[in-house]
Amino acid sequence: MSIETVDSIGYVVALEGTKIRVNLLEGHKGQLAAHRLGVSSVSQPGDLIGFDAGTSLVIARVTDMAFVDPDKAHTSNVGTMNVTDTPLRQLIAYSIGYVYQDGENQKFVSESWKLPTLGAKAIPLSSDYLETIYGVNEDEKASTIELGRDSRTRTTKVNAGLNSLLSRHLAVLGSTGYGKSNFNALLSQRILNKFKKSRLVIFDINGEYADAFIGHNRIKETILGSIPPPTTNSAGFPPVPPPIKFDGKHPIYHQIPYQAFGYAGLIKLLRPSDKTQLPALRNALKSLHMVMKAQDGNIWTKETIPPSTEPNWFQLVDDCRQEGQEHLNQWLTKLRSNSIPYFQQWPPFKAIANLVAEFGCQAFTPNGTSKRDAFSYGNVLPLVKIIQQLVDDPRFNNIVNLNGGQTINSPLLMWDEEVEKEVDYIFGKKSGESQDWDVHIINLKNIANDHAPMILGSLLEMYSDVLFKRGQEQNYPTMLLLEEAHHYLRDPFSEESTQLKAYERLAKEGRKFNCSLLVSTQRPSELSSTVLAMCSNWISLRLTNERDINALRHAIENGNEHTLSEISGLPRGDAIGFGSAFNIPIRFSIDKANPKPKSSDAAFASIWS
Repeated sequence: MSIETVDSIGYVVALEGTKIRVNLLEGHKGQLAAHRLGVSSVSQPGDLIGFDAGTSLVIARVTDMAFVDPDKAHTSNVGTMNVTDTPLRQLIAYSIGYVYQDGENQKFVSESWKLPTLGAKAIPLSSDYLETIYGVNEDEKASTIELGRDSRTRTTKVNAGLNSLLSRHLAVLGSTGYGKSNFNALLSQRILNKFKKSRLVIFDINGEYADAFIGHNRIKETILGSIPPPTTNSAGFPPVPPPIKFDGKHPIYHQIPYQAFGYAGLIKLLRPSDKTQLPALRNALKSLHMVMKAQDGNIWTKETIPPSTEPNWFQLVDDCRQEGQEHLNQWLTKLRSNSIPYFQQWPPFKAIANLVAEFGCQAFTPNGTSKRDAFSYGNVLPLVKIIQQLVDDPRFNNIVNLNGGQTINSPLLMWDEEVEKEVDYIFGKKSGESQDWDVHIINLKNIANDHAPMILGSLLEMYSDVLFKRGQEQNYPTMLLLEEAHHYLRDPFSEESTQLKAYERLAKEGRKFNCSLLVSTQRPSELSSTVLAMCSNWISLRLTNERDINALRHAIENGNEHTLSEISGLPRGDAIGFGSAFNIPIRFSIDKANPKPKSSDAAFASIWS
């Protein structure tokens, strides 16, 4: 479009830094400015307007609109000035960039230093200019994802390049009920439809995303927890294989083996104190392959001492009893030195409590022998109680398999093998290995809220461990959609100092290892500030809490106060997108996901009637 062919709607009368003051011509009442190539709004703050700057078109965002006293009003008559009774309409706008012609294409540069001259004509923006401003870089036009349409005109599509959107993490923020789940489902669906080799892992806290993928191929849903008892007797009928197209009716029930959390993950899970409990727990985890559960339910270790061929057994207890302690030091020394033959099966989870108690309660007498000391035992007793409580908690042992019994192939690799096996199942295998799904929905509806930080934090810990060990070349590009992330990506200042924060390392370095985070939350103020600051793109739906808006303000580089001020008044389904994937902050209406996730409001009126 040639600038010369568009009628002016006003002219520049003052420049103050990047602030541009515009007088509207009398024929334009500050409503809609129309021309044959489109209609663009200059009717309210937030609208865009263009200014003729010779070889380029300066783009500015309107921030203020006002009437000016009649004695300063200019009519549209050329070369005359009349004092009229009609006050002049005036705009205040700030430069946000410029559009220039590059061969046959238009390009937008987001730099505020370029300004129009005094008297330059103001023109409305046609759809091709808006598409250039809202568009993507030339090298990403083949890999764009459509997100919606601009909220002002509803005519311009809002797209984002996939690499720019995901490579440096994305935060989706908004109060409950304003469309976060719809946006997450929409983005996942459009990635899946356009990119046939995608890999998405969804942490589905409320069990709502399966409905959004009905009819798609290569979708897998796993419900964390033990298989519920059948409601009817199906004896004699073979299991029905799931259909090729996902129908949401054949989920896989899966319990996480406790040892799959790994050495570091179990330390995170159990939260020991640094000085007394952590050394005992480390010794316990290093000795775990050398103990077993006998038929009497007790935890034992054994060694065969030549020339005898009969095994010599020693019982490990989780209390501070006095009997049998004369040989305690001898056995603990052997466990520490790894000189006892290993068992070929993992012991139950409660064996950790026995080992912690024995390593933590040991004290030495003046004559050099050892004993179980009640004072020392008191230091590790809280950790022993935590382990016992988890064993007895049906909500926890429904999600985590605490029974043991899995095969130990090698004591040297036992932790690495278990962690990698679980990561392969949940997060996908390394590059080059066959994968039977493109989207894996991890249904977390059975996890109790108070266990979510422990279990999900440990899952991210195991993924982080494998991700960085595999290296950049062996990791398949994967997007993690972390729904309701404030439940488990907590602010580190509110956590125990001993907790390992794998999610912060994923946020800082994950992009280098082909991992992208989509962090979705309704309470950004409760989210780790490090994770939020590492996100280079934000999609913000309505937020009304001042703490949440402040958390967003501090995370945004060169935060735009005008943009932030709109967030608390956004209607349902509208969002503001900004970051590296967007040329400028843009308000847009999100398209509807089809099919929709199961996140609609309750129909109180119709049901109660």
